Amino acid sequence: MIDFRYFLVSIAAIFLALAIGVALGAGPLKGELDQQLRGTISAVSKEKDGLRKQIADLQQGDKYRDSFAADIAPGLVNGRLNGQKVVVVALPNADSGVVKGVEASVAGAGATVTGTVSMTDKWSDPSQRQFLEELATRLVTGDVRMPDNGSAYDRAGVVLARALVTRDAKAAGRKDSATPTIMGAFGEGDLVDGDNDLPQADLAVVVAPVVPPKAKPTSNADANQAWVSLARSLDSASRGAVVVGDPSAAGDGGVLASLRADKQARSEVSSVDVADLASGQVAAVWALAEQATGGVGQYGAVGSTDGALPKQPTAGS
Repeated sequence: MIDFRYFLVSIAAIFLALAIGVALGAGPLKGELDQQLRGTISAVSKEKDGLRKQIADLQQGDKYRDSFAADIAPGLVNGRLNGQKVVVVALPNADSGVVKGVEASVAGAGATVTGTVSMTDKWSDPSQRQFLEELATRLVTGDVRMPDNGSAYDRAGVVLARALVTRDAKAAGRKDSATPTIMGAFGEGDLVDGDNDLPQADLAVVVAPVVPPKAKPTSNADANQAWVSLARSLDSASRGAVVVGDPSAAGDGGVLASLRADKQARSEVSSVDVADLASGQVAAVWALAEQATGGVGQYGAVGSTDGALPKQPTAGS
């Protein structure tokens, strides 16, 4: 942006000089005008150099902040999730770096990651909604109560949650007989990608997609509805769920924005909107610990939140 501004001023100055030169030839204003143009270009050049230095200083500060947070993060999460079993659910276009960072932070907090399940675009595709609901209906087990007035996304979310999580801490970490059937069928339907025989977890982290800068907010409405429903289903069937993402996910068109705008969802499911940072991954671990003890909150830097992280995080038991 700085270089472009400098370029425009330079080009404008050149054309102005040419125009005046043509009109006046080598008249008495030529020298004075040349000096003014040179002065303008020199001032813009100095401003550009000053802005470049400011940017470099800010980048250096960010580098230090991130390095500092990465160094202290292990101590801040150590033991927060001892004995917990956590499943990671990556939504389509979730940042792989965020997924890996969350997995590492959860493991560093003493929890066991039971597995990572990747959702596909087909799950949230409105044209596939009937297929999704029909398949979910066929996969319902006797111990699952389907919502009476729920959407296709609500029903499918309940069934998938049955395969991945449990509220019974003693059952967490064990393989359930229904999981291979449910995961196998959803996998064959190209709706999910994950191990068909995962142990059940008692906590869940959902990693939201990155929102491209030029994306239209309305274009994600149906998909976001599907993902918020899934997060609520995972939360209801487990001891707690947290949805994480980078700041774009909490902006217009983002999954976190949709979750936070849903009064019922935000009262059940926690969220963190800076999970691309080491500090945000600490917040994700603390939010999971808070969920395990019955708490909930929205954390991060975008919009109206409950702060940077839970005030008094405690390890789940």
